[in-house]
Amino acid sequence: MPATRSETEPTLADLAVCLGCRAPLRGRDACLTCGRSYPTRDQILEAIGPLVGRNRINAAFYDGSGWVRFRKWERLFLTLQGGARRARLQILRHVLAIDRPEVRALEVGIGDGDNLAYLPESWDVYGVDVARTQLVACQERHPRMKGRLAWAEGENLPFADETFDVCYAIGGFTYFNDHAAALREMRRVTKAGGPVVVADETPGMHHAGIGHLIGVPAIDAFWLRGLGLDREFVEMVLQYDVDPEAVARATWPSATSRNIWSRLGYCLVHPGIEASG
Repeated sequence: MPATRSETEPTLADLAVCLGCRAPLRGRDACLTCGRSYPTRDQILEAIGPLVGRNRINAAFYDGSGWVRFRKWERLFLTLQGGARRARLQILRHVLAIDRPEVRALEVGIGDGDNLAYLPESWDVYGVDVARTQLVACQERHPRMKGRLAWAEGENLPFADETFDVCYAIGGFTYFNDHAAALREMRRVTKAGGPVVVADETPGMHHAGIGHLIGVPAIDAFWLRGLGLDREFVEMVLQYDVDPEAVARATWPSATSRNIWSRLGYCLVHPGIEASG
């Protein structure tokens, strides 16, 4: 019996390169050129260094109990946007602009794989995330993702140039450590002309909270904690002073920017292409 396409496609470890010297790993657990270690545990490639800054805070949140408590609010938000399918397809339609049956795609910040259901089954999708527990959960929900996931940062992707036909990040980008570096990396690992799509909620929405309106931000910290966000994550939100869209305009001058989710989110597409619908 001939092998199916999924059986013949390379694993993520086969595609990976060393973060330090960019030498191909070819499925090995260490770089033959510089000796850096790349262990695989639970069929997840570990291509990550010590997490710092916002990436560390994000990983701690999504690996901990806070995300479990907060997730119901995310689902409510998507319901108010017409349902998860409609909300996600506002973004994924730009990914699906590649109208081909065979596509190699990378999702940065794949989480537990909520977006996989909206992509063609014939596509070969790979994913990275800073939260390891989410990668384990992704494999449990989607067994076909076993061997296709890496514990890695969007700012330092373990792939050679032009490895993927399309690359996308949906949610989480606002609180990446280095937005410009992540945008450059996503563009680097995607083939020339292939779409790179980034979307997330608009930062600073807490400024509409009653605490900020009356000059007592501690009130907003209190209700954010009540939603399930841990103390360190709340502090990051309240102190946030980055405009991701401005960073994108400087890094991707030819990108298009669209408002999504009733103007509560943004979607960046590079290169600037028009998707129908």
